[in-house]
Amino acid sequence: MMMASGSIAILVIDDQKDFVDTMSFWLRTKGYEVKTVTNGRDGIEEIKKGGFDLVFLDFKMPEMNGLETLEKIREFNKTIPVVMVTAYADDAIVHETKRYNIAGFFSKMEKLDQLQRTLDVVLRGLRRSKSSP
Repeated sequence: MMMASGSIAILVIDDQKDFVDTMSFWLRTKGYEVKTVTNGRDGIEEIKKGGFDLVFLDFKMPEMNGLETLEKIREFNKTIPVVMVTAYADDAIVHETKRYNIAGFFSKMEKLDQLQRTLDVVLRGLRRSKSSP
């Protein structure tokens, strides 16, 4: 069952233009609002401005990688759901990011229907947290 997206705002932080273009187009066709940035610093600034319901964060980026970006995000926002995006998730990466309360992983090797499953899980959790007192 596909959940209605409503006006869910998603921030995609990734330096690979082809992947970002494909992913953001797909998300928009599903009714999500999407903003994209190509590096961690810009992503942090966007999150500080507010208005996003969840973040897709690439692990491997130049200058500031996804883990460094996630550490900075958690300094000022402990609750925004962050899905780590990576082409090569290994156990060390998974272990390292879990301590920062990530919402999940999405592999760039997966098909976009897997992205929908990841989104469904994250959005269910988001709705639960918004409805609890």
